[in-house]
Amino acid sequence: MRNIDLPEERKKYRFRMQLDIRWSDMDEMRHVNNAVYLTYFEQARVYYFHEACHWNWQEIGVILANAHVEYIRPVVFPNPTFVHVRTSRLGNKSFELQYLITSQVNGEEQLTTTGYTTMVMYDYVSGKSVPMPEHIRERLRAYEPENI
Repeated sequence: MRNIDLPEERKKYRFRMQLDIRWSDMDEMRHVNNAVYLTYFEQARVYYFHEACHWNWQEIGVILANAHVEYIRPVVFPNPTFVHVRTSRLGNKSFELQYLITSQVNGEEQLTTTGYTTMVMYDYVSGKSVPMPEHIRERLRAYEPENI
């Protein structure tokens, strides 16, 4: 496990949303099942895109090219749990999103999960990757608290 200074790391993230942990997300030990974390990343990513750059899904698509999850502590019901998202890299046709999942445990925020996804701009009509539109790039840069 990496040693992460959570208060310092959180300063890099403007976007945060609370997760609703569903009964079906958990295993018999009340832990969130490892497969569900990618769904949490996906759910937060959609809200992040809406808030950060008012993504128009009819105009331009994006596909997931790569995903990485590092499990640090289990997410356990009923602890309030949050996912934080930020854009950490912008390329020509791809970009990287980073994620933190934190839970409130006995009044203390604890880091449970980190991860990243590589996203690729995609034209579903032509079936090909495409360059990122400049207005998306500008909106993401303007939204993020750190330079990307």
